[in-house]
Amino acid sequence: MANPSRTAQCVEELPDYYHNLDDDEIITSFQNLDNQDNFEYFDRLTRNPRSNNFCMDFGDDDAYCAFDLGAHSISQLLSSPRPANLNTRWINIWLPYNQKDTLHALARHYDFSPRLLHLMCDDPSPPKDGHSRMKESSATLGSKESRRSRKSKRSQKSNEENLDSEESIGMTDLMHSTQLEMVRDMGHYNIVDEIWHWSTVDWGRRFVCLGYNSLHNVRSSKRGDHDDESDRLRDVPHGKRIWNWLLLTEDRTVISITEDPFPFHDGNLRAHELRTLYTTRRNLVNVFRQLSKAPTPLREASLLMLPLRHRIGDSEEESAHRATDAPGLLFYYLFEDWYTTYDLVSRREHGYAHELDRLRREMLVRANLEHVDQLHHIGCQLAVLKRVYLAYEKIIERVLKKQEATLASLKNSRIGPGLESLDNSIPYAYSSPGGPQIPEADSLLGVSLSSAARARFERLKDRYMLYALSEIQECIDQKDSLVMMNFNLIAIKESFSVERLTRVTLLLAKVTIVFMPVTLMTGYFGCDFKNLEFTHSSYWWSFAGVLTVSLLFTFIFSVMSGTFEGKIMTRTWSRAMYDGSRQWISHRRRRPGIE
Repeated sequence: MANPSRTAQCVEELPDYYHNLDDDEIITSFQNLDNQDNFEYFDRLTRNPRSNNFCMDFGDDDAYCAFDLGAHSISQLLSSPRPANLNTRWINIWLPYNQKDTLHALARHYDFSPRLLHLMCDDPSPPKDGHSRMKESSATLGSKESRRSRKSKRSQKSNEENLDSEESIGMTDLMHSTQLEMVRDMGHYNIVDEIWHWSTVDWGRRFVCLGYNSLHNVRSSKRGDHDDESDRLRDVPHGKRIWNWLLLTEDRTVISITEDPFPFHDGNLRAHELRTLYTTRRNLVNVFRQLSKAPTPLREASLLMLPLRHRIGDSEEESAHRATDAPGLLFYYLFEDWYTTYDLVSRREHGYAHELDRLRREMLVRANLEHVDQLHHIGCQLAVLKRVYLAYEKIIERVLKKQEATLASLKNSRIGPGLESLDNSIPYAYSSPGGPQIPEADSLLGVSLSSAARARFERLKDRYMLYALSEIQECIDQKDSLVMMNFNLIAIKESFSVERLTRVTLLLAKVTIVFMPVTLMTGYFGCDFKNLEFTHSSYWWSFAGVLTVSLLFTFIFSVMSGTFEGKIMTRTWSRAMYDGSRQWISHRRRRPGIE
């Protein structure tokens, strides 16, 4: 996809390397990335959902880029050695399921394994639709039943041999459908969507390949629905999952392949989907911008500056290693994406710590079992997130692991010795009757990283441990403590309710104690005794006396039992008298003039 207004001028500026390839698409597509107009045009293409791929060749002084190249053009580029001033190449593929011919070209050139190639070429998973699946399954079952019924009728008229034959055909159909269902459920994108911490490190003699899920802080609007799919989404982290392939090859080429977040939209994205796309491509776009020397507004941001083509000094020690450092550094910075980790985990005001603090404040106001359900889902999300970063840590360990030859790998092989100690220990192991010997370095799997990239991978591993895994573990511990606190608060609330009920019961009991003697007395005065008459004054005097005695008795009972004014007794009466006497004595001794 070239800029028509600048095609003629850019063709004249291209180096002879691209003209010698004799490919019209390459000549018209590649443009100087350091040119301000070209850079702005390419920068917009990196955010275009319809962009398929780009290829960039760069060095310290020059950088050229082309978008949407075909498989033939990429094969031409791979088969032709690059000039020394373009020491590093970056090939990025956004829609792998639409560019299988390009993936096959890469696989043929770098000798991918068949399984790795087919995983890269796997079709995206279709949207989950329960109704359509139920209809499909019911139709399949119905067709199977009809076939079985027809077979049973035919088998009644045939002999035993025909019966066995029909049964074998039925079993074959059943096994065939079962295999198709298994292949559909075991698709690559189905697996990585179900297992977010799924990762892989593949070694070839010309490449090292990383496969991993990257998580981006994008909130989903489906979490509020109450169905099985929303419940599953509540148990995974708040973010958009994107599968990535990242390869470093022996010819200083870095290949990045990214899953399409909206594979069935054909590039027609709505506003919130475009924001999600920009978020998932944020790190890649930043690396792309840092590879151009054209001035950009975000060039001076400290956390966005990458030492790929921009250097401060020009010492001989650094200049001598820039050509070999650039591929490993590009490989590292495409994998790092530290801002996503900061935004998803470490950033306090937007992370899980903020959500846990919100739940804690709500519990202190009113604790209920709904908080336990929310904490359960947060715990599930944190567990998935922890496994994801543990997978990152394992990937880094595999990348940093040095591939070394062993006695077992050299014995009975055509690998030439690389160490004098091995040559002396097994002098017969390096005979090659079947052909010429192969240098030991060429026999090892994988591609060696430069010391600059290795140092940064080790630093990234420490960052994951200190700022991601430690934060996640702290949130998990806080979640567990909040669950216990919620149950304790509920228990305290229940104890307060019991205490309140006890106070009401005691009050009713005291009222009963007060008025029960008065009631008996009133019943006595209401009896019609022979030759006995009661006056109003005698009744009210008796009423006052009985009520006074009842109140006095209730007061004494409340004080002695420790339930005065509805308070629960915490100390016995004897202990209360003893403590009161000690306080009175100490108070008397503190008064002046008393020793």
